[in-house]
Amino acid sequence: MRYLTAILCALAVAAAQGLYGGVLRPVFALPAFALLGVAGVLGGLCFFRGKTPEPHFFCLLLVAALGGWLLWREVESPDVWLASGYFRLTLACLVVYLLFACVITNPYHRLAFVTGLLLLAMVQAVLAGWQFVNVHDGFPIPWLSEQLRQWYSPRFSGRAHGFYLNGNHLAWFLNTAGITALSLACWGRWRATTKVLCFYIALVSFAGSMLTISRGGIVSLAAGLAVFFLLSALALTIGARDRRLAALLLLLTGLAATGSIFGWIFQSSARMQDRFSGLWTDSYRPEVLPAAARQFQLDPIYGTGAGTFSYYVRQFREFPISGDDFFVHNDWVQLAADFGYPALALLVAAVVLHFVVGLGSLMEILRQRMVAYSRPQSHAAALLIAALASVTVFAVHSAFDFNMQIPANAVLAAAFFGMLANSRVEMIGARVWWKGLMKKIPGYAGVAICGAWLLAAVWRAGGTEFYLLKAENALLAGQWEEGADMARKGLAGGRSSPGLRGALGESYLLQSLALDSPMARWRIYQLAVKEFSEVARLVPLAAGNRILLARALDKAGRLERAEHEILEAIRLSPGKGESYRLYAQLLERTGRLDEAARFYLISGQYHGNPHWGLDFDTVQKKLRLRTSEAGQ
Repeated sequence: MRYLTAILCALAVAAAQGLYGGVLRPVFALPAFALLGVAGVLGGLCFFRGKTPEPHFFCLLLVAALGGWLLWREVESPDVWLASGYFRLTLACLVVYLLFACVITNPYHRLAFVTGLLLLAMVQAVLAGWQFVNVHDGFPIPWLSEQLRQWYSPRFSGRAHGFYLNGNHLAWFLNTAGITALSLACWGRWRATTKVLCFYIALVSFAGSMLTISRGGIVSLAAGLAVFFLLSALALTIGARDRRLAALLLLLTGLAATGSIFGWIFQSSARMQDRFSGLWTDSYRPEVLPAAARQFQLDPIYGTGAGTFSYYVRQFREFPISGDDFFVHNDWVQLAADFGYPALALLVAAVVLHFVVGLGSLMEILRQRMVAYSRPQSHAAALLIAALASVTVFAVHSAFDFNMQIPANAVLAAAFFGMLANSRVEMIGARVWWKGLMKKIPGYAGVAICGAWLLAAVWRAGGTEFYLLKAENALLAGQWEEGADMARKGLAGGRSSPGLRGALGESYLLQSLALDSPMARWRIYQLAVKEFSEVARLVPLAAGNRILLARALDKAGRLERAEHEILEAIRLSPGKGESYRLYAQLLERTGRLDEAARFYLISGQYHGNPHWGLDFDTVQKKLRLRTSEAGQ
């Protein structure tokens, strides 16, 4: 059953990767989470089958404290939709971590998971090569989200990204797979042919990572390889007496081959040279980080809530931008801003402790292998070296991007941390079976409870998220009838989804365009106001919804409240030109032409009103006409 559980974890990573990494639209992560929920329940049943070594107590304690803090803050977050997505992601990571820390402890069971990752890496690397050579978006599946297609299809056609939306996320996975394959080739107990195959997979993965042109990816890979070679040198020092020369030559060959591939790809690609010429100069992240720092200052202890950076960045950013930022591009900073200083402190402590525990376990395994076989090679040692180097990749890359908020990559990281939490080789003795039993119960019970909880969360969210995606696609295609129908189906059964209510409100606004009767339009506007007001109650920080609510109120003739909502939208997102233009239009209709002209000028400074000049000229003409009439 442990083999099945490990395979389900690998399939979950593949399912999340195949659906854009499972990001931005929660429905894409649900299949992977369902597989992990099943794996968690099956893992709990493994309590009655076989013996396992005990995980490190303080590793589990720190992760339990971190997970509990995150789950609590997610429940208390102001945006229920974003918080629910983070809640399921946290549960999924806890399931995977507990599985590899308490259940999937045998190296052969872990190799079943790793084998799945390496096969997936080959697929991703081949697709990445095709995308890079053809300068094409190259998704092997059709776009399932029209919104994601509009956002991402034109943006990354010059970079390899595999099944992910962004090459930075593919680099995270391929770096991990490449280091794991390299470790198995150098330190695993394989036949020569299998070692050559692993070495080939490592080179292909590293090449695919280079094609993503990810600066964070190349820096984190360099850090991971440095740790790998340092640990390999440690292994050579402890053991490999008569094999030190051969092992050293193999390591040097691997280093030379990896460097040669990097150099060849770099020299043959002008795009890559241009990208990496500014490796340490970044015009974007330094402008986003101050906004996150100001968000952190709002509530440094508890944080502002899961995913709320996407709202506060609109208030605090000091530069105009055409789109909205959903992530800080630094997992460490966003964790502190969204969840508070305790979350950051617990994560740092957990990373450091897992690395120290894993390093101690590696030295113990190497010594035992030397005593028993006079050679350090073993699957357990190879997996430990891979996990330690991969954790280094995760820690470094998280300072550049937001991979821990990508379900496919976050689950992968949780698995490797779980491996470090339990790499002991001693088994629970029969003479103290009751003591071992008591120590095993929390881990197995925890994974079963989290797995069942995750399945329940997936079941609850499945219908809502599916209909929300269908409604969004229909509205973007201008099909308001289908959009309204999908929204109503999703809201059936008393569900309260801000996304579905917003989609229903937008369908009413589109429906009003086809109505001739003023009374019928007025009734439709009232329905739209009702839906958008409910969204404002559920998601008070959403400036975009305030704009839609103001439009509906304006059309319904409720100008005073419409003005209030527009001003609230400006407060929540001062950089949206659309808000200023809408306010200027309202001022113009109510006769406040001087103020209207001023706000048309302001709207021209921001994205969202390309025709502000025509609006401003129209108001100026009205002002001149009023002045001339007053003079007469």
